[in-house]
Amino acid sequence: MPRIRRSEEFWAVTGGLLGVFLVVGAAAVGLDRLDFEEWSGILTLTALVAMTLPVLSWLSSKEGDQSLMRLLVFGMIATVVGVVVRYFVVKVVYNDVADAGVYSDGAAEIAKLMKNGVFTSVPPNLEGRPPETQRVALVLSFFYLVTGASRWAGSVVFAWMAFGGRLLMWRALKLAVPEADHRRYLLLLLFFPSLLYWPASIGKEALMMLALGVVSYGAALLLSDKVRAGSIVVFVGGVAGLVVIRPHYGALAVMALGVGSLVGTLRGVGGGAGLRSTLVRVVALGVLLVVAVVVLSQTARFFGGEGSEGGLSSALEKTLDQTTTGGSSFDPPAVDTPVKLPAGVATVFFRPFVWEADNASTAFAALESLALLVMVVAGWRRLAGGVRLMLRRPYLVYVLTFSSGFIVAFSYIGNFGILARQRTVMLALMLALLAAPPLAKGRGLLLSRPARSDEEESVPVASPVQVGASSMELDASTIRTARKVTT
Repeated sequence: MPRIRRSEEFWAVTGGLLGVFLVVGAAAVGLDRLDFEEWSGILTLTALVAMTLPVLSWLSSKEGDQSLMRLLVFGMIATVVGVVVRYFVVKVVYNDVADAGVYSDGAAEIAKLMKNGVFTSVPPNLEGRPPETQRVALVLSFFYLVTGASRWAGSVVFAWMAFGGRLLMWRALKLAVPEADHRRYLLLLLFFPSLLYWPASIGKEALMMLALGVVSYGAALLLSDKVRAGSIVVFVGGVAGLVVIRPHYGALAVMALGVGSLVGTLRGVGGGAGLRSTLVRVVALGVLLVVAVVVLSQTARFFGGEGSEGGLSSALEKTLDQTTTGGSSFDPPAVDTPVKLPAGVATVFFRPFVWEADNASTAFAALESLALLVMVVAGWRRLAGGVRLMLRRPYLVYVLTFSSGFIVAFSYIGNFGILARQRTVMLALMLALLAAPPLAKGRGLLLSRPARSDEEESVPVASPVQVGASSMELDASTIRTARKVTT
């Protein structure tokens, strides 16, 4: 582990380790047992913490902010707390009626077969299950080869995947939108309740969070000022992860990057961008066309259609019929025209409302939705600032396009429980808009000139007297800074 130079960082690491072990130990004792599953979970957590702390230390050193280490360690502890809470709710409150048990049993069977020299992705206890369920179990089985069949170990590993995905999204915003409030975004990613709770178990959400983090980081590499040649490889790798679990997420990601790349390419051509950056973006658009064909075919197969408009419509209608059941069902807006889009935004982001809560889980989701609504209203200048900045920072176009497509698709879900769980991945990305630089007071959204930074405000500009003087009398540094401001 890198040398810890400051006592503040030392105590952050020490406190983090103690906090992690106290949380896990208390949970194990509270369940009145410490069998193989718990010991495997504790050992797995110990190994992951030991591997993660050097990475967090490197990040804080890279940023030149030692206080960042403490924040990241607290985020790691919060992730562990999320694992314990989610495990307790699933095992005790819901009497283990959840998909995590299905994934774990399937993974244990696959790992057992692998040890016996039989390699298959479909064990007997997963026959008849959807391919996505089988793939989640297959991913988990590789970890079970190391940790043994332990729900605790599996939950910790999957939660750590989601933790890594959120950190990648933070790094993506920092790379592609340097003006943003990156610390605010990191706080939201590390401590927003849904982001800690839903991906903290064995399931699709954790894998999707990691894959979308890779996708977003690849998009940031492609859409930043200095385009990286290998960015499209990172992006395609992330899309592959999305397609394996939920192909329609992959389609949304390809569409979002396509729009963002188009904006970035047009801006580069018109704004005098370097030839290399423009060429990389043009090549990336060509690659995206090929990827789009593959992803759309997989999406059509996922929905059981042929990829036509009618097939998509029937798939959405099928989603509407299948989800409007159960105690948390409601009548969704089903956005099929622009007129319904405001209702779709309100439903996907902010429902259930407080008065719609009829049980404990729905009440929790309603309170969080209310908190998100307050954040959006209070941060409307940040949203406006993000919209204003989009032509300069196409990564924000990528974020908005992905979120908009998600709203349309998931406005057909008619169950608050399903909606609260599945919108988690999109929320992690959308929260970047609440970290955009706020629109200055008194400035319009489109027509007024952008506000100058404090540094530019303090730069002296050549006066009329200086302009009329001879070239020998002019201060060269003053003229250079004047040019900087006027341009």
